[in-house]
Amino acid sequence: MENRESDKTTTMRDNKIQNNFDQHYSESMKEQLFALDLASVKSKQGDRFTQLRTIINKHDPIGLISDGAPEDEYEPEVKTIIVQLDTEMTEQQVHDLIYQEFIRWFEDESTVGSKEYYSGLAKDIYDWTRK
Repeated sequence: MENRESDKTTTMRDNKIQNNFDQHYSESMKEQLFALDLASVKSKQGDRFTQLRTIINKHDPIGLISDGAPEDEYEPEVKTIIVQLDTEMTEQQVHDLIYQEFIRWFEDESTVGSKEYYSGLAKDIYDWTRK
């Protein structure tokens, strides 16, 4: 029983550390990423930009598309995600990146939801980067 309590305490501490990291990371580089020109990124990325937007729209993590938002609603997030995606990233790194970018754009977990909520989206993006 003591080991189980110790594991639970360790997990809670690790989650708190990760959440703090996610929050601080989302604040770093914010100005530089927000300043990227959307048209330039779309032009440079070509079909990849549209493909990533389609994946994010399918998951609709904030519920904007299902509420009637236009299909380009998540383009700012796509812009800042696609410029940071690397084919060498692990699935966990992709998950971290996706969550951190949504925190960066929407500024709080009450809007974004829990990190676990993004695992399906992260897996689909990770799989897409492998194609």
